[in-house]
Formats: sequence, structure tokens, C-alpha cells
Amino acid sequence: MLKPSARDRIKSAFQFLNRFTNYERSLRYPYDGWAMNLERVRALLGPIGSPEKNLKAIHIAGTKGKGSTSKLIQSILSSAGFRVGLYTSPHLLKVHERIRIADRMITDLELATALESLRPGIGDVKKKSGLGEVTYFELITAAAFFHFARKKVDFAVLETGLGGRYDATNICNPALIIITPISFDHTDILGTTIPEISREKAMIIKPGCKAIISVQPKAAEKVFRERAREVSAELFPLEKFYQWRLNSIRPGEMVFDLAGKRRLKNLKTRMIGPRQMTNAAAAVLAMDLLEEKFGKISDRAIRQGLWNASLAGRFQEVEFNGRKIILDGAHNRESAKALMETVALLYPGKKFSLIAGLSRDKDLKGFFAELKSQANKIIISRAKIQRAAEKEQFENALKNFRGPIIFEPSLGKAMATILRPGSKDDLIIVTGSFYLVGEALQWLSKKGIKIRIP
Repeated sequence: MLKPSARDRIKSAFQFLNRFTNYERSLRYPYDGWAMNLERVRALLGPIGSPEKNLKAIHIAGTKGKGSTSKLIQSILSSAGFRVGLYTSPHLLKVHERIRIADRMITDLELATALESLRPGIGDVKKKSGLGEVTYFELITAAAFFHFARKKVDFAVLETGLGGRYDATNICNPALIIITPISFDHTDILGTTIPEISREKAMIIKPGCKAIISVQPKAAEKVFRERAREVSAELFPLEKFYQWRLNSIRPGEMVFDLAGKRRLKNLKTRMIGPRQMTNAAAAVLAMDLLEEKFGKISDRAIRQGLWNASLAGRFQEVEFNGRKIILDGAHNRESAKALMETVALLYPGKKFSLIAGLSRDKDLKGFFAELKSQANKIIISRAKIQRAAEKEQFENALKNFRGPIIFEPSLGKAMATILRPGSKDDLIIVTGSFYLVGEALQWLSKKGIKIRIP
């Protein structure tokens, strides 16, 4: 009997993957110990030797900045000569973006191999009563653990998908924990107060571990301190160890100073915006703590890593027929505020046209409160997910907006409308969700714009 070709294996593996429930795009997103079962993920990985137990993980949770912080840490460690796996979510164009070693995405065949290797684990889960069904996110997370172990990475940088307590990444044994800033998001799932949201994130803090706590509301910091006391973990509040100062900012480059254990002047990064300085400071503090156990990480590696790091969908600027398009995955009030801070620094006083689409569980009123004063017009579009907000929700959120509001569910048509010949829209922002940004990147790619997903 002939062995299946690589093409057949890949096709079969992706068909298999897409059969699993993908809560990220679903109308309802259950968040409990049954729908998201850590024992289920352990059972899934058991037949391949439980690779999560032996990875040196850097585990990162938070509301905002966790993807950027993860990327910065991976980039610095790679510049220092380590072999580093990076696991993030969601993806913009294809699922391979979630699993990388250095800047190399997992290949079709490598992902197919990982998924094939997990089939016995799926069988074990089905045999055990009470574990429920494996989800899409759990399967991809398990594939990342398999791939990182197979490639013998020195570190695995793991970004949580949602919350922390029940997130599939929370089966790791962390060498270091980082919690980025907490704000209101997923309030229908994680809780309606900062302490409630923080408790879910705090559950990644493990006994005896070191945990960096980024700039936080006082209510969140209190929760993290309580959790650290419960499990005898050591907390490192970022502001006690580093301060930062912006020197200059322009499209594609930000220059800033960091002062703490290291005094680093004129650091450069292509990940721009004032909040990125906070993420960079957390990454540098992570290097200080890691080198105590794993060897010296030079200032030169930090400089190189900060400059090399880039992440699609985070204030990503694209030129199209003389127009500047900013693509940013902001999807709550705090991230919209951060987006406007960066726009104000780069384009002071500049008005823009906005294409936005959010999920129905978001604070639409708060989100648009940060954006609408500078918007000339707003086009409301819709990402191809079940959770997308409805027209009535946008109408309520935009009652006091005095400019034109256009409802165009098709992102492609929305882009064509705002970019039509003769249009005066020379600054355009696409925001509201990473899914919408991903569709915009796909549309631009089909129009001949070279899109790089770093």
C-alpha cells in the first residue's frame, strides 16, 4: 500500500483540525473548567510524553500588550543566541503564525506532523468520562508544545489566549511569568470588575515562581499580591525596577531610554507607541531575571532584539495609492486610547476616516468615545465571525457622532469605498478586531500590496 504523500497528509491534517470547535469565532464563548479543561489538555499530550513538562516556559497573560511583550522577549532571546519558540493568538492570515521558532513559522508539513501525533491523545480523551471534547485552541496549543519539544527549543514564550485560569497554555511549568496591563475586556466571560478579571489572569502565577507585574490599576495589583502570597511566588512590579522616557517617534521607528538595573539610552524599536515602551521594559526586566539562572544576556542582544521585533496588526502602516492605512487590532476602550495616543504623536491634529468592526461582547460606546472626536467619517464593517456586533449596537454607540456613518458589512466593499479614486481620505484607520485587520491585510495583498507577517 502506498504511503500518503505530503500533500495528502497536509490536506487531511487541516481538514481534521477544522472539525474541532473554535470558540474564538463562535457566538458564545464558554469559560469554565469543563469547556476549557486543563486535565483534558494534559491527557491529549500524555501519549507523546507530556512535552509541556520539560519546556522552559515564559508564560504571559494580561488584557493589553501580551502579544507585543511575547514578541519582544522572543526577539531578544533569539538575538542572545537562544533557540526560542513563540506561541501567540489569534492569527491574522493563517494559523501557522501562532507557532514560530525565532521568526520562522511552522510549516504545513510540521503542523501536519504535530496534529497526526496528537490523534492518540484525542482517543484517550474520548475514553475518559468527564473530560469533554478537545477544542481547536487546545489542539493548536498542544501542537505548539509538541513542535517546540521536537525542535529542542531553549525557551518557549507562551501567550495566553483568554484569561489564564482555564487557558490551555496554563499546563506549562513556567521559568518566568509576566502579567501585562489589565483593563476591561471579555467582561461577559472574565467578570465585570478589575478584581474579577485580575483573578482569572492571576491563576497563571505558580508556586515558587517569579512574576513580573506590569503597570496595573491598584485593584489589579492587590489581587496579584494576594495570589503571590497564597503560592509563595515572588513579584516584581515593573515600575519599581525600570523607568522609561520617549525621545522621538516617527513612522516605523521609536527611540527611547530605559533606566533601572541597566541604563539603556536611545533604544530603537519598530513597534511604536508609548505603551510599547512599557512592554519593552517588561521584556528587559525579564532578561535580568532569566540571566540569573540561564547566563548573561547582553545589552547588545537587547538592543538588537528590540529593533528586530515587529508584529503585524499593531499600528501597522501600509501605503496604498498614495493613502496611508493604519491597521491596529485595538478592541477595547484602553487599546483605542493607546491607538489615539500614537496617532496624536505621529500625526498631530490630523483627522482620519475609520473602518471599524467589533464583537458584540465589547464596550462599543467606550471604544468609540476614544476615536470619534478625530474621525471624519466612520464605516462600520463586519469580520467573518459569529460574535460580530450588530448594526443596532453601533447605532447606539455612535448617537452623538456628527460625521457620516456608513454600514457596509463586507470588509472588501468598505475598503473599496474608502479608497475609491478621487476620495480625500488620506489617513485611514482599520481597527476593532484582529479578525477585521486580518481580512484587511488579505484584501490589500490581493490588490498587489506586499504584506509581511513578521
